[in-house]
Amino acid sequence: MGFVKHSLPSAAIISTVFEAGVDGYGSYRIPALLHLPSGQLLAFCEARAILSDHAQNKLVMKTSLNNGLTWSDQILVADAGKNALNNPLVVTDSVSGDIILMYQEYPKTARDAVTDPSKWVSHAGQDFESNVHEGAVEEGYEGNICRSFVKRSVDKGQTWTDALEVTRQVKRPVDVTSYAGGPGIGIQIRHSQHKNRLIMPFTQGPWSNMKVYAVYSDDGGYTWQYGNVAPAAPNEHANEIQMAELEDGTLVLNARSFHGKKLRKTAFSNDGGITWSPLQDTPDLPEPECQGSIISVQANNTLKGLLYCGPQNQTKRSNAALKFSGDKAASWRTVASVYEGSFGYSSICQLNTASIGILFERDNYSAISFAQVDVQL
Repeated sequence: MGFVKHSLPSAAIISTVFEAGVDGYGSYRIPALLHLPSGQLLAFCEARAILSDHAQNKLVMKTSLNNGLTWSDQILVADAGKNALNNPLVVTDSVSGDIILMYQEYPKTARDAVTDPSKWVSHAGQDFESNVHEGAVEEGYEGNICRSFVKRSVDKGQTWTDALEVTRQVKRPVDVTSYAGGPGIGIQIRHSQHKNRLIMPFTQGPWSNMKVYAVYSDDGGYTWQYGNVAPAAPNEHANEIQMAELEDGTLVLNARSFHGKKLRKTAFSNDGGITWSPLQDTPDLPEPECQGSIISVQANNTLKGLLYCGPQNQTKRSNAALKFSGDKAASWRTVASVYEGSFGYSSICQLNTASIGILFERDNYSAISFAQVDVQL
């Protein structure tokens, strides 16, 4: 893969897509970027009352017809009233052309209705009495639980079907409390006997025993099944996961470390996401414990390798870079600087053979911006 070697390109911020305090919401977080075959870009995120993870969140979207230079008015995609919607995860089914959105819903309830009210708030200063947090939801399929839903669009995101609950299809019946899709994008397998299978990356709790796995569909996203969790050493945990495909159909799992060595976790699947190799630390991908993005990149209809995007500073969320692997995720090298300042969650896509689009949180979550970096593929 012929990236320029004499100097590293830098991403240029093209536009601010979502900004805190604009369009009626105090905070926007958790971006997901989808690049349609038509060239249209769809940017999704959580629209929150305040910065809290569960602040009566809605899911919103904007579209761009000019590679992120300008964006449409904001579209409300999913709203559950005072319940909180989290973790937008999107994929396009190449067979039907439909866009599939999957997300979680956390219930509005009183603190005295949960088993351990101390688990209500997970971050300092995020004291917003609205929704049960990940630490407080329960196992099973009834009661005070996290639920998963799917919506579908047949018109490039302009309208969406009613929400269809798929909790039993993506969550194990016992020992699992909180769980989350992505956030970011799903993928569709292009090679192997599992061609056209849709894959959604997932994490399951409780926090003391976080595991990662794949949720998959072989009927265009109408029904789903969950695979096995990736094996891990004792006390080794991962969450906030993305996946990509290698040229032989092998799936690569790339996850945030959780109370580990602050190195990304990697695993592989040779059976379409049903089973995984043991999680391994990735020395070339340091992180401060933060969500990151990974995609397969193509040139001339040939898979050239993998791209990863995330903050490189292990002590704070900043200094983001784009890294490339041409050896099936065995090693990674920096190919572009993305943003040196405060950098949170991200979602990336390949715009064309020379350009990568990056939707990312910046400057202490005050905005979600779109940037572009040109690389030679």
